[in-house]
Amino acid sequence: MKKETLSKRISVYLIAALLLIFSMAFFLTPKADFSESENRSLAKWPELSMANLTSGRYTEGVKDYLSDHFPKRDELLKLINSTERISGRREINGVYLCEDRLINSYEEPQNADKDIEQFSKLADNVENTRLSLMLVPTATSIYWDMLPEGSPDYEAAKWQQRDTVKNGTIPATTELDTIIRISNAMPDKVNHIQVYAKLPDAAYKGSENLYYRTDHHWTTYGAYIGYTAICRSLGLNATPLEEYEKTVVSTDFYGSIYSKLNDDYVKPDEIVSYSYPGWDLKVEYADSGLVTDTPYDPQYLEKRDKYSYFLSNQHGFITITNEAVPKEAGAMALVKDSYANCLVPFLLNHYHTLYIFDTRYHKGGVSKFVNSHEDVKEVLILYNMGTLDKDSGIGGVY
Repeated sequence: MKKETLSKRISVYLIAALLLIFSMAFFLTPKADFSESENRSLAKWPELSMANLTSGRYTEGVKDYLSDHFPKRDELLKLINSTERISGRREINGVYLCEDRLINSYEEPQNADKDIEQFSKLADNVENTRLSLMLVPTATSIYWDMLPEGSPDYEAAKWQQRDTVKNGTIPATTELDTIIRISNAMPDKVNHIQVYAKLPDAAYKGSENLYYRTDHHWTTYGAYIGYTAICRSLGLNATPLEEYEKTVVSTDFYGSIYSKLNDDYVKPDEIVSYSYPGWDLKVEYADSGLVTDTPYDPQYLEKRDKYSYFLSNQHGFITITNEAVPKEAGAMALVKDSYANCLVPFLLNHYHTLYIFDTRYHKGGVSKFVNSHEDVKEVLILYNMGTLDKDSGIGGVY
């Protein structure tokens, strides 16, 4: 009995010691504001107020803070996820573990009606200018046959491939159905640019990746496929890819999906840029005052967030002028999320000026700007389906 009691006491003491050590480590270690590995701001200690207490936001805020600032969080996350993968799990933390890539699971949008309303407002408020909409599907739909068989997204995507799709019997949970629903709800004057058919065709005809294997964005080659769809729809002659100077600017890119797992069993991605020899550019960032002659920013290649190499991260309003294109070619106003950042260089050969809006950061109103600039001949809305539902900029898109 004495030995058993002693054993229990030792166990209690060890647990208490571990709790004390972790508690001391939590309070004594510096708290970062930003996670380089996850490329996001970390939670701050919530404000103590009656409203937060009664709504439950305070408790949730404390929980998020403790989770984000737990000692050795990245290392523990990697250990846990690696163990689950080795044990045979094919889906962890909303990420499918495929043979050579990581793919986010598809979340059925909850705010599609809001998206429809905001895009329609922009269409109604823009005067004397054609407006086009291109919604880009995610890798979940394009590489659906790489997903674990039996997973919800695999089964939903199988429905998309059947002949019954032609008869309008697509399940409401599929990404394609949402793209069609939003597009069909637009005012008649909106030009819908269909990229969905071109991406799968390109995926299985060539060896180039259309989406990064560790990130939610499409690759520069995937963006080129999207660019050719834009050209076809707008009556432009797409510049052949062979006419650009191709440069592999990074071979060690780990993106946003990798950051959910921190498990490097998947090899890092390459980042490729394409530059046109005849460019004569002036790139102006309104928020920072930065002026350059290139749409690329090499400083980000030395950071974790390497995708920000395209258009120097996120900015509310950017003006790009290409003096190699005559003024008579006019301008395009591009309303976009970060998916469009690596597509922008391909548009530079067709317009004298690109006005680029990211309404998460730009608060000036797009339609008012377009209506006051007679050089704008095209307005293009370009968003990806993976983040559209949660995009805070949709509320001010018009």
